[in-house]
Amino acid sequence: MFNKIVKSEAERVSAADLQKALKQLKGWTHDNSRLVREVAFKDYQLTWAFLTQVAMRSHLWGHHPLITTSYTSVRLELQTHDLEMSPGVSNIDVKLAKQIEKYISQHQ
Repeated sequence: MFNKIVKSEAERVSAADLQKALKQLKGWTHDNSRLVREVAFKDYQLTWAFLTQVAMRSHLWGHHPLITTSYTSVRLELQTHDLEMSPGVSNIDVKLAKQIEKYISQHQ
């Protein structure tokens, strides 16, 4: 995968770096080789305002999370599928998770 914004290849995050990143990423967990975040919003409009920002950023970066949503709740799963050997968490997943946190804070 090639990140369109930073123009760099995705690199697998080491276990130590992943633990460091998770300390900075409030509410994110590491589950089955992916970063996972669940978030609830006050109403439907805030939910979709948030999802629109995530969708646009993901499209620009060429990196698309798995998103499950209902009326006011969202579950995001970030994983890079084209890392060497097997899917896992990459530097781009961590960067996108940090950006998603900014969007969450704007809509809470």
